[in-house]
Amino acid sequence: MNKFIVIFIAIFSISSCKSNFNPIKLALKSEKPSIKKITKKISKYDVQIKLTVIDSNKNFNDYEFRVKPKKYFYPASTVKLPIALFAIEKINEINGLDLSTPFKIEGEDYITSLKREIEMIFAISSNKSSNRLFELLGQDYINQKYKSKGINNARIFHRLSTKNSDNVDTKKVTFLIGDSIVTIQTKNKQKDRLKIKNLSLGKGHIKNGRLISKPMDFSKKNFISIDNLHYLMKLVFYKEKFDERFRFNFSSEQYDFIKEAMSIIPSDIGLDKNKYPDNYVKNFIYGDVSNIDKKDGIEIYNKTGSAYGHMTEVALIKKGDLSIILTATINVNTNKIYNDNNYDYSSLGSPFFAELSREIIKIVESK
Repeated sequence: MNKFIVIFIAIFSISSCKSNFNPIKLALKSEKPSIKKITKKISKYDVQIKLTVIDSNKNFNDYEFRVKPKKYFYPASTVKLPIALFAIEKINEINGLDLSTPFKIEGEDYITSLKREIEMIFAISSNKSSNRLFELLGQDYINQKYKSKGINNARIFHRLSTKNSDNVDTKKVTFLIGDSIVTIQTKNKQKDRLKIKNLSLGKGHIKNGRLISKPMDFSKKNFISIDNLHYLMKLVFYKEKFDERFRFNFSSEQYDFIKEAMSIIPSDIGLDKNKYPDNYVKNFIYGDVSNIDKKDGIEIYNKTGSAYGHMTEVALIKKGDLSIILTATINVNTNKIYNDNNYDYSSLGSPFFAELSREIIKIVESK
């Protein structure tokens, strides 16, 4: 009997050690200053982190830290990830259109293509590019697509950094196909508010140049949870793990394109390196450096976003045989005044994301 008890205890101890292994929590114990600054007052910064380690059989090993799907944070430009994905599905619904088909937006002389706009979204997080795709899709289409992909904790309300951003009437989008044209204009009914808690943030906000000593109302702002962003990355890169009804209606070439677009740096598409350094929208791994050393063997496919002091990023990171999906959000609006453009991205957010991701990779590698 005693022998069996000893064996049972040994097995239980081994399984407990395995279950207690959490690379996120281990990384947060680091003595690195950029991590300690945050962990000293972790609740103050509303940190949420989700990690998936993909093994050699493409199995998902999931870990998380303080993930609260119903806790609001402003997702900023990370909403451009689903917008880009849904735009590809949209053109696949219309005969004669592809990634390279020229198009223009009503009121603009600029002629572009879906390929170019998606590259700009991932290379420099262009608001103009995202808004052009928004005109093509509209609020209702995006929100319907969320549901069709099994995403129930996300909602789109508005364009980014433009006047009348929440206008439910979209502009005409004209595609130029040889000597003919295809014009699209969507009509939307979207007027619902978000149905989650904690939608009033901060102790004050700036409106029309004046300080309003009341929390800012985010009930009609965009939202997508950490879980949903993380899921989208899995769905793009590991589609075979999901039911066909949730997968994107992409050709193999379109899958290759979106993956490549998510990995490019500004200079890859001819943008000025002095204006847009290599790490311009890559905070994981490279958030505290200006140049990316491609000799380090790291590949990053990501989308990041920062606004109102909220910094969020989702990424697939590869190093040799190691592959992880990492998603995190942090609130570095330390004075709790919204819309004053006084946020600690460079002093707190970017260094934390960079060091955290590097520590996680080291921990996973050493396991």
